[in-house]
Amino acid sequence: MTSPIIQPDNTYEKQRLCRMQDAIDDYLQDDRVSSKQTYEEILSCVDDVIKYHEKHYVRARELRDLLTGYGSREYYKQIPDRY
Repeated sequence: MTSPIIQPDNTYEKQRLCRMQDAIDDYLQDDRVSSKQTYEEILSCVDDVIKYHEKHYVRARELRDLLTGYGSREYYKQIPDRY
């Protein structure tokens, strides 16, 4: 199956689907790549997204804790007493 050509008048959703279809086709049409390798690489990509968002979640949560007064007590020791 060939994917439709990505055209500027396609919706973003259609273009995204075409890009995914192209990637899947690329893997499945390469005789040197096994189904297991395809599976493992897709899983690796999903894991990368999870790690990226976990890192930013932790940083955002730390900031939220500081802003709401639940942050690290060590941080508050650095603030001069006049504040």
